[in-house]
Amino acid sequence: MELLQLRYFHEVAQTQHMTNSAKRLGVAQPALTQAIRRLEGELDAKLFERAGRNIRLTPCGEALESKVTPLLAAFDEIPQVIAQAKGQERNTVRIDVEAATSMTVDAIAAFRATVPQAAFVINQANSEARWDVRVRTEARGAAAKPDARTSQVFRERICLAIPKEQAKGNAASLADFADAPFVCLAGTRGFRGVCDELCLKAGFAPNVVFESDSPDVVRKFIALGLGVGFWPERSWGALEGSDVVLAPIAYAGFERDIVVETAKHPLGQKAAEFHAFLLDFIRRRMGEADA
Repeated sequence: MELLQLRYFHEVAQTQHMTNSAKRLGVAQPALTQAIRRLEGELDAKLFERAGRNIRLTPCGEALESKVTPLLAAFDEIPQVIAQAKGQERNTVRIDVEAATSMTVDAIAAFRATVPQAAFVINQANSEARWDVRVRTEARGAAAKPDARTSQVFRERICLAIPKEQAKGNAASLADFADAPFVCLAGTRGFRGVCDELCLKAGFAPNVVFESDSPDVVRKFIALGLGVGFWPERSWGALEGSDVVLAPIAYAGFERDIVVETAKHPLGQKAAEFHAFLLDFIRRRMGEADA
């Protein structure tokens, strides 16, 4: 059974006239008659019967027509559906956000303000999800992952968010906060892994009393003075609490890399535009430290 046979059958079922159907289809009547007979042979059922000078559907023909009509309608919609999907794909940006969530969200909002037709799919948990742009973090010396086509690294200093009255000079010594309560991201978060690695190198073990997998919760706890915490200098934005200040850590190399990568597959139009926008946005955000 071929699609062309079903189209021929549907046309004859609509006109109930073989000659008129052949004209509408632009085929010879004998060819149309043979196509209908082949279809009847394949189905082992009579589809039409004589009704005076015209023909009409048999019960089997009516049953087939009830299925063929929506089938052909759905088939004819395929070009339009594909065109719409292509349009959506061109406008969709899939982002895997493993770090610098706040800064990435700020960039998305700024991009959408100028490109409102862009749509975003943001993933933070499913490593198997398809992505166009990925933002992640590592300790200094990050290398591109094998599933990435391009990689751009931005280096950021990690500070300590501490009560203003405990700030001594320009830098904070980790040893001075050996017994202080720390507020940290949960161990599954990329920034926590970076901090744990750097603390290990510095021979320092923070006394973690609050931890959360939400950067917003961690920032709020620190701002409320419930503990001290590691704070990326630029990507997390400014401290909310007036009684808490950011102090550089008096240990060389207490920095992290923010890595922005693109997937190996060709990017859609809006994904490519957003990637360029994001790189520029991060450069400007990081440059604020030197302003």
